[in-house]
Amino acid sequence: MKKVKLLVTSLLCATALASCGGGNGGGEGEISIDSSGGEIVFKNVNITFSNVITGTDNSYLTTLINTFNNEFKGQIKVTSSAVQPADLYDNLPTSTAYKKNADVVLMHAERVLQFAGQKNSEGTSKYFRELEDIMELAQIHLDSEDFPAQVWSNMRLDEHQYGIPFDMHMAGIYVNKTILNELNLDMPTNRDELVNAAQKAIEKGYKGMPISTGYPDTYSYINGYFNHGGKQILVEGDEGFDPEQKLTDGTVVPAQPGVYYKNACLNAVKSFGELIFDDHISDPKLAVDTNLNEFYNGRSLFCLDGIWLLNDVIRYSTAKKFDFDVLPASMMYKEESNTEYTGDIYTNGHIFVMPKNNMGGEKVARQQASMKFISWMLDHSADWAKSGKIAAYGPARETEEYKAIKYLDGFGEIDSFRCLQANRYAYAAFSPSQQVNTFVMNSDSMPSDEAINEKIAQYYKEGIALVKSDISSGN
Repeated sequence: MKKVKLLVTSLLCATALASCGGGNGGGEGEISIDSSGGEIVFKNVNITFSNVITGTDNSYLTTLINTFNNEFKGQIKVTSSAVQPADLYDNLPTSTAYKKNADVVLMHAERVLQFAGQKNSEGTSKYFRELEDIMELAQIHLDSEDFPAQVWSNMRLDEHQYGIPFDMHMAGIYVNKTILNELNLDMPTNRDELVNAAQKAIEKGYKGMPISTGYPDTYSYINGYFNHGGKQILVEGDEGFDPEQKLTDGTVVPAQPGVYYKNACLNAVKSFGELIFDDHISDPKLAVDTNLNEFYNGRSLFCLDGIWLLNDVIRYSTAKKFDFDVLPASMMYKEESNTEYTGDIYTNGHIFVMPKNNMGGEKVARQQASMKFISWMLDHSADWAKSGKIAAYGPARETEEYKAIKYLDGFGEIDSFRCLQANRYAYAAFSPSQQVNTFVMNSDSMPSDEAINEKIAQYYKEGIALVKSDISSGN
């Protein structure tokens, strides 16, 4: 991948800073250039930081922010607030219109381009700042090769960088090694071995792989979709594109769900449902978190759930005195007969963005201080990884501190992680189809292909409607 060069000479930076009078006014702090080293000096710059990190994870984030504030005391101060994801995304248009946005926001990867791709009358992003110029002025150099290729490129649109990846999080399969050893079984290497091990565990009175209805079944669905050759978005010219999906003025919808592509949606949910209704390694219609409770208490051989629960698993396994390990979630789809298998692992992630229309106006000092904060967080993302995340920043993954964190490698190879497709309409168009997995899991028996396809058709129409509504509203 072409490297992104973002360093700027001291002369250029000094000229740019001088153009704004060496500060940002309004009591918002000052920036200047150190005459000896040419580095930026911050003085009493206050920035705001909103994030979607709630629950236990927020304690890790708070510790990092407190460390930053102590290190940069008198220079930069970060005031942080946690926001429920739905509230952040639902309220972003209003907070932008009323200039109430934070200087920096940490949000989910799948939502970045949904907002970054919406243009204002000048043809630039309505909601987010392009980051190249800010990185140059802030003397921050980030190399695209220091991030997983798809994660980095999926934050780019129209040749601009709108997001900086902080972490990656995905589902995995937790394995009770104590039960595995008791049953004299080897660690599974494909789907057949996984099913066989779960069935033998059930024969001995344990649970196989309880699958709870609800979250994170979206991860399970998208993993299956990718590993059956799926593609989320179809555009004009792609195989399977539907030319009948047009706006009232005849314009072809610029993106539509790829739920029919290679029958990937149908095959993904059938493959998942078979684990319950054919292989019987899980009871049907299990309540939310039943899988976790069984695994936490040492009664289940496998548990399909998120990396964000890693510390809980460590705590419970210690209390209940069992050993465990982790397998990639794509293991559920790895079988020799499946020639489409690629090992793709769906990952969401947390991404730093800089919204437009900040409270108090967009100030040069705050923008550059914000970029300094983001860069510092990347450098210290090994500490954040301890909350149960994969660090997106390569240099952080190379530190001894990061390498000492157990189990992270079990969730899969970095090069296998795959985000939602980089497209403004990817989330709106594709997200309705994620419910088809829940439809299958809530059934009394394995639904017929016809019944599944009826649901797929419903979600396809809903995805198209969301895209059309977004375009027609002028966003």
